[in-house]
Amino acid sequence: MGTIWQSLLANLALVSIFLVGWDIISDLARRTSRKVQELLLGAVMAGGAVISMLLAMPIASGFIVDLRSAFIASAAFFGGWRAAAVTTLCAIAFRLYLGGAGAWPGVLGILISAAVGLGYHYAVGGRRRKSADILGLGAAVAAGSAIGFVLFPSYAGIEIFKQAGLPLLSFIFVSQIIIGILLDRQWRRRELAEANLIFSAMVRELPDCLNVKDSQGRFIAANPATARFMRAGSVDALIGKTDFDFFPKDLAEKFRQDEMSTLERGETMRIDQPAVFPDERRGWIATLKAPFRDEAGRIVGIITYNRDVTEQRRAAQLKNEFISTVSHELRTPLTSIRGSLGLIAAGVTGALPPKAANLVKIAHTNSERLVHLINDILDMEKIESGKMVFQVTRTALRPVLEQAIAGSTNYMSEKQIRIALMDDAPRAEAILDPDRLHQVLANLLSNAIKFSPDGETVILRLQRQPGRKLRISVIDRGSGIPDTFQDQIFEKFAQADASNTRSKGGTGLGLSIAKTIVEKLGGSLSFETGEGTGTAFHVDLSEAERPPRPEPAVIVRKRDNRLRVLICEDEADISAVLAMLLDAENFTSDVAPDIASAKTLLRTRDYVAMTLDIKLAGESGIELFRHIRASATNADIPVIVISAVADETRRSLNGSAIGIVDWLEKPVDPDRLHAALEKIVTRKLDRRPNILHVEDDEGVLTVMSEGLGPDVCISSARSLAQAQEAIALQRFDLVILDIGLPDGSGLDLLKDLPLETPVIVFSAVELDQNLGDRVRAIMTKTKTSELDVARLVKNLLPTFDIHIHATTSGE
Repeated sequence: MGTIWQSLLANLALVSIFLVGWDIISDLARRTSRKVQELLLGAVMAGGAVISMLLAMPIASGFIVDLRSAFIASAAFFGGWRAAAVTTLCAIAFRLYLGGAGAWPGVLGILISAAVGLGYHYAVGGRRRKSADILGLGAAVAAGSAIGFVLFPSYAGIEIFKQAGLPLLSFIFVSQIIIGILLDRQWRRRELAEANLIFSAMVRELPDCLNVKDSQGRFIAANPATARFMRAGSVDALIGKTDFDFFPKDLAEKFRQDEMSTLERGETMRIDQPAVFPDERRGWIATLKAPFRDEAGRIVGIITYNRDVTEQRRAAQLKNEFISTVSHELRTPLTSIRGSLGLIAAGVTGALPPKAANLVKIAHTNSERLVHLINDILDMEKIESGKMVFQVTRTALRPVLEQAIAGSTNYMSEKQIRIALMDDAPRAEAILDPDRLHQVLANLLSNAIKFSPDGETVILRLQRQPGRKLRISVIDRGSGIPDTFQDQIFEKFAQADASNTRSKGGTGLGLSIAKTIVEKLGGSLSFETGEGTGTAFHVDLSEAERPPRPEPAVIVRKRDNRLRVLICEDEADISAVLAMLLDAENFTSDVAPDIASAKTLLRTRDYVAMTLDIKLAGESGIELFRHIRASATNADIPVIVISAVADETRRSLNGSAIGIVDWLEKPVDPDRLHAALEKIVTRKLDRRPNILHVEDDEGVLTVMSEGLGPDVCISSARSLAQAQEAIALQRFDLVILDIGLPDGSGLDLLKDLPLETPVIVFSAVELDQNLGDRVRAIMTKTKTSELDVARLVKNLLPTFDIHIHATTSGE
């Protein structure tokens, strides 16, 4: 056994020698192609396998133990099929040359090792090799070698395994790990050297300045361009010095301040600053300063990149001067020319001879084209420079569409094109700049008119889309957009056909400008087309959240027939103020300074409403509220909470405050009090509350409607979309809501409802009861009858006279 270990140890030393040899050969051949390097790796590994077999100690007649498997698998793993082929063929040839009873089992072991190496090679693919890959390869090669023992005659295999199995497999695993780690490190070192060579050449030839400074502002690396800019003579003369060695003190201090700012904030800084170049000319450089971090992520210096932008700034200045010239020197006279020609063409100066009228018409038309061209160029410049101003506001879309149609009516009037407005989204609003949207629509309409056959109709359509989206479509019946041009239609100066464009007119900028404007407004511009069938351009925008609709005005009653309000307030000054406010609203009032007085007054008088202080003479206003709701008289009285802790109490009640109209903080806001009283009076006068029942089951809808009876006006919605449309058109006093709807969750409707609208969830889905004040109650189907829901509706709408039908199912 000791002799076998010594033989394998000698083989392991051979591994190290061949790895050193391969390191030298690979360095010499680093400039050769990858194919040549793979073949060289195969040759070196083949030499290792051959010598390993040559030095191996025979353990039986014709059987030898060696580490050839590690060389073969490594060649395949690192060099691919070329290296594997060279190593495998050489190893097989030499093993057959040695002969003996173990020759063919040895050949099979060689093939197994090559297959394992190639398998791992292709499994790793293009990713970087990991330590786990090398460990796995070592285990797989050792396991593959163990298979060879199975191929021996049973008795011979057992004997050979007893003598050499453990040391052989151990040394194969160890040698494979050693070869794998060292070859992997060599590959990585060469890749790093090649990357450094490329990077160094790139930085060296870069005409812009690139350098690295330490935290003290000293240069630690720089390219030749930096040395030339700093007039340092060479890069070596720059290293270790600071800006104070090359610039005036005040300028160097400014540079240092910028560096300190980058060091402190840890963020990249971009600035443009004046500079004096090596040829003594003055100009501008664009500077980028970024933090330089070590391997631990600590900021240890500054990376600085400087680029000469003098010519760019000069070009920008020339462009601005040109734009200024165009804006004033061309727009002003063109306005006069176009206006004058328009007046003459309209007959203001009298009738013109036919030939003169035709010439004036040509001149006027082309002046319009020139004005559009200049406006498009200026708009494109504003967009590219970020100077286009957007005045974003909440905007009703229909008036904008009507204005766009009015502005396009006279465009190419000789074609007699009609523009039809289809408004399928009444009262639609969006957050946008109405002038910019008008500009987009004017462009789309002019294109539609331009490419429509004479006498046709262009359709401008407004629709609602899923996800609270609005779609404005401009549809024509023209020739459509050719397939070959559709990919370029939104590019600047794009035109489908030069000859066609000349006859139709246009700059090729309009659609590009329109698309950019729509995207700036948070929307998108798309199109659908078919050759010979026309084109539809779609502007998709987000619909604005709907604000609560204002309540109807308070009906003023005569003083001899005023409604009465109970004021529950223990502070005399506040109760006096409330009484005056109620008097100004044409209400009479009684004051209860404590809970006992409030209970007495509620038993003896009828009140349309009451105000309630939560902390009432040291007692709990919440307890009074609960007592009122449980009592036989005035149980349905609407309550206005007026307290210094209104918000906290509202949260503590967590949706159980049935019949509370509003929560007012002290000091009382008269407008809020007015709105609450207005709501109470309106409901008192109108005995039929509007209820929306959102439910997709026809049976439930019918039963609920019958249960609530004729005292309510109930509307049904069988889907989320129908419900959203209903609340957009009408305000409801209460909503009964199912969760499982065909097109979504009923809870998605909550965000569209006014906060004061009571909501009852009546659904087969069991939900968390803690939904706060957005949901007044959660009732589960089969656990709660429709009659229970109807009773709750009566409690939630105490100002309405609702009589519940006892025939509701479930009783």
